[in-house]
Amino acid sequence: MRAEKYLHLMILPIIAWLIIFHYVPILGTQIAFKDYMFRKGVYGSSWVGLKHIQAIFNDPMMGQVIVNTLGMSLIKVIFSFPMPILLALALSELPFPKLKRTLQTVSYFPHFISWTVVALMATVWLSPTTGFVNDLLVSLGILEKPYLFLGRPEAFWWVSLGLDIWKSTGYMSIIYLSAIAGISPEMYEAATLDGITRFQRIIYLTLPSILPTIVIMAVMNIGNMLNGGLNGSNFQISYLLGNTLNNARSEILDTYVLRMGVSLGRFSYATAVGLLKGIVSMLLLLAANFGSKKLTSQSFF
Repeated sequence: MRAEKYLHLMILPIIAWLIIFHYVPILGTQIAFKDYMFRKGVYGSSWVGLKHIQAIFNDPMMGQVIVNTLGMSLIKVIFSFPMPILLALALSELPFPKLKRTLQTVSYFPHFISWTVVALMATVWLSPTTGFVNDLLVSLGILEKPYLFLGRPEAFWWVSLGLDIWKSTGYMSIIYLSAIAGISPEMYEAATLDGITRFQRIIYLTLPSILPTIVIMAVMNIGNMLNGGLNGSNFQISYLLGNTLNNARSEILDTYVLRMGVSLGRFSYATAVGLLKGIVSMLLLLAANFGSKKLTSQSFF
């Protein structure tokens, strides 16, 4: 502590932020077991036990909300998670440094655009009258006529997936590029002398070397699956692009909690839903870590 006191001082603001915004709010979860009233406050409101937890299982909307949350999250874990790995492998194999740097910069850029701006851009891009996506698909013969992407419930999950991949792939690839950069060049030189092909080098050398990083990221993605993976894009996309036409597929747990708590004033019920979501996420994290430890001998903790 004494030798590295300046490093510890540098992380104090982050520790303070973590405590204030992630640990102190845990005290508020007791609202889930109370009939919360503003005039009585958190500690003055009366205890009702599992009343609001039981109400969740009797809510006719909850089934569809859970299906939407799991559906959006699963396709992101399945399709979005491998994309940064593939991009990092492709960039690491590029023999032209200038082209590699250019592609890296271009791929990183969408991460720094706020989801509000992305939603506005997506609305324009996917417009059936002015959007270039419909024009391109119609000109290629994939569609016979323009498609109302943001007005069709069956298309919403795939729109969400596409935006998530476009926005996060480049930035997340930094982690895997860093892991690849840590591989000893002597291993590559020895493999080249042995006559290994580039594809074999990726399969038998690069991927096994970065496997611990992949495992850790996979465990963290599954633990945060209900939010849409590490990027946590489910709420932003559903809140900003959800509407009455696609509500059957865009209403997820986070937007449902917001509507119940803020719009309808059912604070205790909304807290109970959020609490159960947190418990399920923790169980997913523990299960993913246990499975990783059994299958690959790699674990996060």
